[in-house]
Amino acid sequence: MVQSVDKSNNDAFAVSLVTPWIKGEMFVGQDDFLKIKMPNTVFFGLIPAGQTKDNSPLANVSNVYTSRSYKLLNIIIGLLLVIFGFSSFGSDAGTAIILLVIGVLLMGSGIKTVFAYERSGVEKRIELPFFEANHAEEFEEEVVSRIAAFQDDRNVRKHSESNAQTITDAIRESHKD
Repeated sequence: MVQSVDKSNNDAFAVSLVTPWIKGEMFVGQDDFLKIKMPNTVFFGLIPAGQTKDNSPLANVSNVYTSRSYKLLNIIIGLLLVIFGFSSFGSDAGTAIILLVIGVLLMGSGIKTVFAYERSGVEKRIELPFFEANHAEEFEEEVVSRIAAFQDDRNVRKHSESNAQTITDAIRESHKD
């Protein structure tokens, strides 16, 4: 049985801080396509809802970058829950702990790492939890290097100059003898 080696071993990305076991995939296939398959989540990343899929030829991909973004509503609501959690420790410790955990998770879900690229002039953004920042930056470098290699393979002038230099060197060598 032949298995496809289209994906790298490091292509799975968590889509939410609250549910890090829900993974999506981003990779560059051997067919020179950037492939994205990420589950969408709703209600602060708690509930999976649908999926985003995109297959973009590297020839059309440009301006690949990562950045950080902050969802202030999540951070503020999380901070309020943490404050209410601390203030309710005297009356009900169970409720306080639940409020603290939910508050910290909401605050953390408000800090996002964004992997973005342009395809034919249209920006595509993939939001990831903050702990995927290094993974997203490594993927960005991989995509940029694959785009550079793809463009170099199709650079006719570069290949023509290289072939011309090889022919010139061969003619010089033949005249030395």
